[in-house]
Amino acid sequence: MTKPSNYKILEHPFKMSAMKLLLATALLGFAMAIGGLLYGVLAVGVPYQDPTPAQAAAERASLSISGWAMGGGGVIALVSLAGTAIIGTSRLVKPRS
Repeated sequence: MTKPSNYKILEHPFKMSAMKLLLATALLGFAMAIGGLLYGVLAVGVPYQDPTPAQAAAERASLSISGWAMGGGGVIALVSLAGTAIIGTSRLVKPRS
């Protein structure tokens, strides 16, 4: 028989409830989406009237990066807010006896 270890495998370095963690993740998602929007505005801004092929390719790349950042941030925010809603409503509902 082996001796039990004093170490916990999945020990968190700080205590945080699941609700607070999901809300913090939602804020991170919103920040990522806003960052993507700002990147799109600052990197492309007003597009050139008659861009060269290289400039057009750079604009498309910047818009693609901006779109992925906004979409990813939106998905992270929506999933974490859905998780927050599920946890919040599960705490309100009492289990059947």
